[in-house]
Order: sequence, then C-alpha cells, then structure tokens
Amino acid sequence: MRMMAAGLKDEMATERSIVDPDELIGLIYRGPLEATPWQQFLGKLEERMGCLSAGMVLRLSGRGRPPLLVWGHRPALASGDADEARMAHATLGHLDPLRNALTKPGDIHTLDEIMPRETLHENEFYRRVLQPYGVEYALGMYISEPGGWECNVGLVNDEGRGDFDARDKMMLARLRPHLEQALTLYSRIQRDGSELHALADTLDRLTISTIILSGTGRIVRMNGAAHRLAERGDLIVTDQKIVIPDRTENGAFQALVGQAIDAWRAGEAGRFAEGMKIRSAADEHLGLLVRGIDSPTPFVSDASPAVILHFAGDTSERPIERLVTKIFDLTPAEAQLATLLAMGYSLAQAADRLDLKESTVRTYCKAILGKVGVGRQADLVRLILRSVAVLG
Repeated sequence: MRMMAAGLKDEMATERSIVDPDELIGLIYRGPLEATPWQQFLGKLEERMGCLSAGMVLRLSGRGRPPLLVWGHRPALASGDADEARMAHATLGHLDPLRNALTKPGDIHTLDEIMPRETLHENEFYRRVLQPYGVEYALGMYISEPGGWECNVGLVNDEGRGDFDARDKMMLARLRPHLEQALTLYSRIQRDGSELHALADTLDRLTISTIILSGTGRIVRMNGAAHRLAERGDLIVTDQKIVIPDRTENGAFQALVGQAIDAWRAGEAGRFAEGMKIRSAADEHLGLLVRGIDSPTPFVSDASPAVILHFAGDTSERPIERLVTKIFDLTPAEAQLATLLAMGYSLAQAADRLDLKESTVRTYCKAILGKVGVGRQADLVRLILRSVAVLG
C-alpha cells in the first residue's frame, strides 16, 4: 500500500512538473502583449515557486532611461516608509549585489552565493531596499537579446520561507530560452511601434493625414492630422470605417480601397498606389493617395494592416510644396504645380488656380517631368505622392 502511495505521489509530482512549466511558458509568450509586460507570468511564477514575490527589471542597454520594474505581487512593506523604500530602490540600484553579479546571459545566482550574511547585513542596498520589505533571500537570472534589451528575473523570500536551492535554479534555467525568445519579440514590438509612431508624428507635423486600414477596411490607426479632418467633417468615421461625405466621391474612394485590399490579398500591395481628388467641408481640394501595404511575411490575417491612406489639402503653410522642392530639386513655381497635380488638379484647373495660361503650365509640366525622370503626368503624381508618403 505504501509503495502504491509512493508511486502515486511520484506520478503526481511528475505531472505537476510537466503541467506547470507549460502553463508558465504560455504566459511568457503572452507577456510582450500585456499592458504591464509579464505581470501574469510573474504572478504564476510566485505561485509555482512558493516564494514571497517574483519580479523583473527591463532596461535598454546604453540608454539613460530608467528601467521598468514589474512585480507579480509587490511584497508588502515590513517596516519603514513605502515611498522612501521605492525611492531608495530607484537611486541605489547600482549597489544591488545580486544584479552586479549577473553579468553574462544565462547567469543564475542566489544572493548568499555572492555575499556572506554578515557582509550583506551591512550593505546599504540591503538595509534601505531589501530589509524594509522583509527580504532576506534572493535568486536572480540575467538574460538579453540582440536588440539591446536586458532583463533580470528575480525571486525573493523572507526569513520564514528560507533560501532558494538547486531545484529553483534549475526551474529558471528551463525557462531561460523561452524568456529570451519572448524578450526578442518584445524588442521587435517596441521597435516597430516606435518607428510607426515616429513616422505618424512626422507626417502629422507635415499636415499629411494618415490612416491605416486592415484587410477588412477597418481603421487600424489614425494620426492626429487625420483626426482633425474627421472633426472638421472632411471625412466620416462610422463602424471603424472611413466614408467620404460626397456620395459620388465616396463610391470612387471605396472602389480604390477595395482594389488596394485585393492587391494586398494577391501579394501585390507594393504595386498599388492610386490617387484621387475630393472636396473638403470648406469646399477646398484634398488630395488622397490610396496605397497597398507590403507585408514582411506571407502569414497575415484580415486584421493585419493592408492599406494606407494619405490626405493632403490646401494650407497656407504648404509643407508639401517645401518637401517636393527639396526632394526633386524643383523651383518654387514647379513645386507648386507638381503639388496641385498630386492633389488631383488637372492642368487646366492648375492653370486657373495659378492664374497662368494653360500653355505655360504645360511647359512647366514638361520641365518637371524631365527633372523628376518620368514620362507621364500620372507617373509624376504617383511618384510625388509615394515620396511624400514615405518622406523621401
């Protein structure tokens, strides 16, 4: 009977050792998508390891920005002032003996392995940061990824729970490759998000309204200039889709969006770029570019970015004209004509707008085509809109 009980116990222990790491691994890969990254994983790690608390410090190497400290559950303050303890942690992090001992990816150490108890109790970091929370024992692991992100994963215990042992170190070692992969994903998400934000911000400053649509035509992202267009009534947002107020113009617009999505589904998004002209609520011209978005991978879903819209309108500052002048080395008059053509004006309409003869405008247009290196007006418009859209 005892042998059966012992066998059952071993079987349950084996089952637990398989199930729990699998659950932890799932939470590791969800971590980069959480509002507070890896918080669910750290909470479950605390439960699995039976420790006082589990935490993670994320930082980008070589940057002056403060690190991000994430707890599964922040340990309760045992003594002293909470604000003072948190401030001490922020200012004395460089004195953390465990952190300073974790120098190579994959390093795993306990606090007692690095510093004798007597020395630890005299350490300022211990007295001002660890002791107020009742922390006596700690286990840490250091990982990094090629993009420059570094991470320390740490477990802490109070006197009652005791020190960490070889089994605890083995558990962190088993989780290490998954944490490194997830950290690489986190790095890429942060980088892509930053690049997209920088592009959207720059386009916003140039008063180029930018909207990204998914494979179903729904809005994925709008920059500030696009939100201002909607507020003015130049376009309508309904059911997360863009509608042009004028029915005829909206029909043409929806057709272009449909064609761009078809090109995206066919893997030919990079070849699709079409422009049209619409009227604003103030009865001014707005130039619109509908462009397919190339995907870096063939594995996309309907929720993926598929189409990008760029709206550019009449403005006293004329930032697009300045950009066209710099990109294509045009004269101010040539840049003004090229911008009007890109906004959807015909040569006759542009001549009327510029108060010039149509023959003069045609001469300007030929000079522009020669400078830019294209043979047709349609190619000129497409090139200008594409160039402005990606800022040269």
